[in-house]
Amino acid sequence: MSPAQPSTRERDLTGFSPKARAWRAFFETAALISDRMEKRLHAVTGLKLAEYNLLLLLAEAQDDQLRMGELADRMVFSPSRLSYQVKSLAKRGLIDRCIDENDKRGMTARLTEEGKKVFAAASRVHAQHIKQLFHPALDDAQAHDLQVICEQIHHTVEQAED
Repeated sequence: MSPAQPSTRERDLTGFSPKARAWRAFFETAALISDRMEKRLHAVTGLKLAEYNLLLLLAEAQDDQLRMGELADRMVFSPSRLSYQVKSLAKRGLIDRCIDENDKRGMTARLTEEGKKVFAAASRVHAQHIKQLFHPALDDAQAHDLQVICEQIHHTVEQAED
């Protein structure tokens, strides 16, 4: 490296503290794994990662359905972004959007039979990819530690929004 060019270390604008380095590693790794998983999932199933997550939340919900507001909260989506996603999946026959039977003022998203089939196939691809990209990097104790850390970060973020 020539003296005129600063090293990468000198140009790191996020900082050098252990927390700054951890943040950078977390952020860049999350982006990398999301990108890889999105590309493979889309190539094999036609679903984007956000669409898969939406179907996952519906598949896990009672009666395969959630109110739109709850779904938006869980997806961390604005109502307009969620509405776009729901319309896109509804056009493909994977979900239905209907009036909430318990509260006629609200709307519900419900997984269709076709959506269940597509989700089942996509979940196999997704699980295989997680086992390929994530599992080899951690032993069980590290996985537990990472889960605890992520839960702590999640809690901190939720408290900061209040």
